[in-house]
Amino acid sequence: MQKMEFREYNSSTVSSSSEESDSFLLTTKEAKNSTARLVWCRHDVQTVEAKARSLVSRLKQVGRDLFLPVGYPDSVADGYLEYQFYDSLQGLCTYLRGVVSTSALLSAAGVGNAEATAMSAAMAWAIRDGFGMIGGLLFSYKASPHFDAHVKEFRLLADVFNDVGLTIDLALPVLLAQTSSIPSVKLHWILSALSGYLPSSYLLLTSTSTLCKVACGICAGATKGNITDHFAISGNRADVNAKENTQETLVSLLGMCMGVGLAKWLHYLEKNDESTVEDNIISLLTNAQFISWTVFVILTMVHIWANYVGIQRLNLRTLNRPRAKVLLQPVIESCGNYILSIENSGIDMNRYIMETCASIKSPQQVEESLWTSLLGMCCKGNIEFGIRLQCLTKVTAASWSQALLKSYFNEEFGHNKYVILIDEKAIKPYQTKILVLMKVGSNDFDELKAFINAHILLWCLQRETEQNRWRLILRSRMITDCLFRNDEYGFDLYNRVSKSGWDMSKLYLGFSPWKCEWNNKDD
Repeated sequence: MQKMEFREYNSSTVSSSSEESDSFLLTTKEAKNSTARLVWCRHDVQTVEAKARSLVSRLKQVGRDLFLPVGYPDSVADGYLEYQFYDSLQGLCTYLRGVVSTSALLSAAGVGNAEATAMSAAMAWAIRDGFGMIGGLLFSYKASPHFDAHVKEFRLLADVFNDVGLTIDLALPVLLAQTSSIPSVKLHWILSALSGYLPSSYLLLTSTSTLCKVACGICAGATKGNITDHFAISGNRADVNAKENTQETLVSLLGMCMGVGLAKWLHYLEKNDESTVEDNIISLLTNAQFISWTVFVILTMVHIWANYVGIQRLNLRTLNRPRAKVLLQPVIESCGNYILSIENSGIDMNRYIMETCASIKSPQQVEESLWTSLLGMCCKGNIEFGIRLQCLTKVTAASWSQALLKSYFNEEFGHNKYVILIDEKAIKPYQTKILVLMKVGSNDFDELKAFINAHILLWCLQRETEQNRWRLILRSRMITDCLFRNDEYGFDLYNRVSKSGWDMSKLYLGFSPWKCEWNNKDD
């Protein structure tokens, strides 16, 4: 005989969970006193949604712990997420372009060519890497003193170098095909004579490409530390660096998956390509190559845009020459107007500075032009900071005696750690050259002071040629002293800049390491 019993109960009475559900218990008793239980549970819709939200919340937390620094966003500087987004986007574009260009590079190296040998390809590869290493050493020798001062500029240059290298790789088959057909009858004997002394076209092009990539690696590696220090405001440099590596790993995984699909698609196009090759450069681009170039150009444009926008999001707190000029330009113009204006001759200098130079911008409010900064890296401009004594003697030898020069140093700039002179060879105002000589014992405070003094003087000289130059030097020095006085009558510019959020522990204003000293003996 079987007995069926139905019961309805709340799951909270048999479970510690607070979730409510209705359950039905079906008990079947058989002759052997065995019991079989079948339980049907009907959960509320709200409970399912709560569990789904809990799962999504846990996934989000795992993502934050894996890819974002601990304590984000309070543990990093402003603009961190924006910069990392654009940096990841340009990294993804670089990975995909590498997939496109590698196929062309291997084809140019002889992969798939029955006449090519493995030894010749290995030798060309080794020589290419050797040229790249030597060029990288020379590039590092010339550029390494400027990495700290021009972080944003070299970060932009790194990707420009990489773009050039990848473009050369992709263009290798077309360029090699064209160089083989260029020599005419008239030039054939010249090229034949020089063929034993000049590297092959393939070796020359691949060496240039490798050099560009090596320069990219040097620039990116040198600036990565500065960018990490900028974002790690809570002493979490290692954490920020580790999370950046995990982000790069994720981007590489996405790029690998997308690159495999892209490579298969391009390979499919190559197999089904039935176009013919003629003797002009247009026909050298088959259908697959044309699509490869189209994809490459689109990815390069996205890469350049993302890289530029991402770097513009970097509001570095260190002062280099371009940022310092943008930050202090209102102060320079205000002081220059005071010096040149006859109406201000009766106005108290301290009160004038307090009224016109009251506010100093924060790092978030200062945005220098990257292109102007790049041009400034190539030319010295109108001011030379930290000149050597041998350069000074060339300028002053014709019109300065030793006694006059020593008197000028001791009387005009005796209490300062720098000396400013004007190169009198300039004929026109825009050709004016100002020389700044730093004394032994000068520090960052003195460099910033000399920087302001030289730019105030240059601003005046470029707008006024009738006034006595030595009078302009005297007045520019006096107003600079007032700017840096830290008593109740001074403007205290150095501390004002520091309180605005700028890192004054190290300045990168373009001063050379050369400093000089002299004695006051008459013999």
